[in-house]
Amino acid sequence: MQAMWRVPAVASQQVLDLQAVSLLLDVPRDLAPARAMLHFLNALLPVAYISLVRHAPEAPMQLEGHAYGRGVRNVTHDCFAQYRRHFYSFDDATHIAAHMGTVPGDNNELMALQLHADDIPDPGWRHQIYQREHLSDRLALLYTPMPRGSAFSINLYRSESMGRFGPQEIERVLAVAPLLRQVHRHALDTGAGGLDMDTRIALARARLDAAPLSGRERDVCARIACGITADGIAADLGIAPSSVHTLRKRAYAKLAIHDRAALVRLAG
Repeated sequence: MQAMWRVPAVASQQVLDLQAVSLLLDVPRDLAPARAMLHFLNALLPVAYISLVRHAPEAPMQLEGHAYGRGVRNVTHDCFAQYRRHFYSFDDATHIAAHMGTVPGDNNELMALQLHADDIPDPGWRHQIYQREHLSDRLALLYTPMPRGSAFSINLYRSESMGRFGPQEIERVLAVAPLLRQVHRHALDTGAGGLDMDTRIALARARLDAAPLSGRERDVCARIACGITADGIAADLGIAPSSVHTLRKRAYAKLAIHDRAALVRLAG
């Protein structure tokens, strides 16, 4: 049985350190808004994975999926492909999102659902995603960023090694959930927040066309700007992770930059 909360439209009063606030402010201008959200959340509590999903009438669409931590494999894309192909119709979040997407006017309702791996109703869903990838549970925040249209969800996952989201940790997430919704609304206004990853990569690459980069360096930089890890880029382009690091180093030298934030400013 999924636990459920209705979240007030206004964020609860909570003291946030400057590092967390600066990460949150990066969301609207980031080519990978969910990645910035994940880093913000990890300043408050451990979260292994994030998946930002648009709940369209026909089937949900993953806009972004990221892992947190150096060397952590990003399993979100493969897991979502399985979920979309077989299991989303069993998910209470799907039905709640369908209702939220039909509510007219400026809907400020925000719902939160916690789903433990042991409580997943379909054994295939439980085994092929949660047990296979050693996930303990999911905390989903559902909302409508626009006055009308599809609902979105920010899905937060814990690994088995982290344990389940505890009551105090859930309180922390619920306290900042209205802020997350608001910054995602701003990201949508900039044109990046509602785009799927392929479109986001294509836009970033096009914005780097005038840069003095080789085609392969541009491919790598576009994906870095969109928050994809070196392993993910390697798999996407069919090259070794070491080649990704080499291409990134060469590109940064040509662009006279030193980090991803500077690259985002060029490609954003």
